Parts: sequence; structure tokens; C-alpha cells
Amino acid sequence: MIISRLFSVLIGLCLGFVLPCLQAVAQDVEPMVRIKDLVEVRGVRSNQLVGFGLVVGLQGTGDSKASLATNKAVATMLSRLGQTVTIDEVSTKNIAAVAVTADLPPFARIGDKVSVRISSIGDASGLEGGTLIGTPLTGADDLVYVVAQGSLSSGTAMAGIEGGAGSKSTAPKTVALAAGGTVEREFEQSFVHNGVIELSLRNADFTTATRVSKSVNEFFGEFLADPVNSGLIRVTLPAKANGNVSFPPVAFVSALEQIRVEPDNRGVVIVNERTGTVISGSNVSISPVAISHGGLEIVVKKKAGYVGEILATTTVGELVNALNALGAGPKDLVSILQALDAAKALKADLKFM
Repeated sequence: MIISRLFSVLIGLCLGFVLPCLQAVAQDVEPMVRIKDLVEVRGVRSNQLVGFGLVVGLQGTGDSKASLATNKAVATMLSRLGQTVTIDEVSTKNIAAVAVTADLPPFARIGDKVSVRISSIGDASGLEGGTLIGTPLTGADDLVYVVAQGSLSSGTAMAGIEGGAGSKSTAPKTVALAAGGTVEREFEQSFVHNGVIELSLRNADFTTATRVSKSVNEFFGEFLADPVNSGLIRVTLPAKANGNVSFPPVAFVSALEQIRVEPDNRGVVIVNERTGTVISGSNVSISPVAISHGGLEIVVKKKAGYVGEILATTTVGELVNALNALGAGPKDLVSILQALDAAKALKADLKFM
């Protein structure tokens, strides 16, 4: 019985010592993030498309006679269909000129469907109930990649970008048409260039680029990744995996994306001046400084002495807690952070919402 009690006491003492240490370590360790969430693979991107089209069949909500662009477009369309008319003979109250835009996803194939966005460019009062007639969408190279066409039913329009339920306007002038475009031409893309894959960091940082390269090389057991600068990492595609199995590019990138890295970014403090909300990273510290603001007195120094003193390298979160405990309001907090930034005591970029 005595041994059992002693054993329980020892276990309790060990847990009382170890658990706080583990908690402290857990607080200091930054979360590991997949490379997939940190980088973009060069060559894997969408492409913007745009076209000029006409929406027909509107119930008197189309462009007015004063819209010359619409008149010309209708006359041109009818001419292509074998009907010769002049601009003056065109009635456009049931027709609206629109700009049609879309994003062509990477590696889209012929026949795939894409969503399009239809926006009035004339003085039409609404687009619901009309039909977008075949509209070619071109890329920056002036080649047609998608043809858009479809009916803009009331339900579609009500789910548009503007107007709809809860909006003051019941006649939206911009409508999102799901699967309204069909891919007619494939955009040639490649993510492997001369046996090299290039990774672009979403947030350029020298430390993160170095860590990504190191993690990739350790994972594959050979020198493949080389950080070119703070935002670019070149990775050589290995010819073999495990010594005897070929490693296709897609499988290699898939494995590479799952590697976890601890990112490192510049310290940023974001402040909402209206509410006094402060968001900062865990590594944002404050240099030793004395703060005197109205009736508030705060001293950041190496050793805490009396009430109102906090340690050097105190984080912004700890400073905010100290200021709140002393009764500081949102305006006081903003003013103090601005003063710290001006005095170069805030080791981060200060940004306001």
C-alpha cells in the first residue's frame, strides 16, 4: 500500500513537471503547413476570357434606342443571319448589350463546361428572363476558347451578383450563369520545363523558401530543390523513385505537395480602429520602452519590478492585455500602437482595416 501511494505521488510530481513543459513547447511551436498550401506551381493557372454579347427576349427591360453600340451589334448579328437591316430599323427595348467574362480552368478539355458572368454595358434595367445568344470568349491572344450561351431565367437572375432577394433592386444587371460556357479550344499548359518544376511562394519569404527546399530534399533523400530567391524554388524532377521505379511528374508533384513545412512570415499587426480589434502573430514582440498615454503608464523592460512593468520582448497580445487591465479603450490602444510603430519599438508592420 505504501509503495502504491509513493508511486502515485511520483507519477503526480512527474506529470506536474512535464505537462507544463509540454504546454510551453506546444505554445512555441508554429503549426506545420503543407507545401500545397504555401506555393503555386508554375504553369498551373486559370486564364481570363472576355467577350461581347447580346441578351435577347427581355420584357421591355433592354437597352434604349440611345444605345448606339447595341443597335450596331443587333444589325451586325441580323446581317450574319441573312437579314439586311439598318441601325435605324432596329428596336432594342427587348435586347441588351452585355460583357461576358469567364475563367478558363487549368487543363480544361474541349467540351468541358465553365461558369460565366454576364454584365450589362448599356442602359438596360434588367437581364432576367432573357437569353444570351452564342458569344465567343477570347483570351489575351485573341483566340476563342469558350462559347457562352444560355437562358437567364428569373431564378438564375435572382441568384445573380446584383439584385435578388433582400436587395433594393429586383432587376440585376450582372448575372452569374453556371455552366453557361463550353470549352472549344484547349489552352496548352505545362508545369514541367526542361525537367524542372518551379514553385512560387504565395507569400515571398527567404526563410520559408529555404525551409521548403530543405524539407523537399530531406523527404526525397537527394538534392532536388534549390531556392532561387524569396519567392521562387526550382525543383528538379527525379528520373527514378526508390532506385528502380519511374516517377511520373503528376505523382511527384502530388507527393511534394503533401510535405509539411513550418512557414515563417514577416510580423504583421492588424488593427480595426473602429472596434479596437488587434490581430498579431505569435512572434511579434516589443522592444523595451516606456509608454505614457493620458493616465496610463506602461514600462516594457528586461525585468518586471512594480505593477505596470512587463518584460522585454513582450508580445503585442500581452501588451493589449495589460492595457485592457488598466482600462484603456480602443482609441487609446490605436494611439499607443501607432506611437510604438513610429518609435520603431514594434517589431512588425502595422496595418489598419
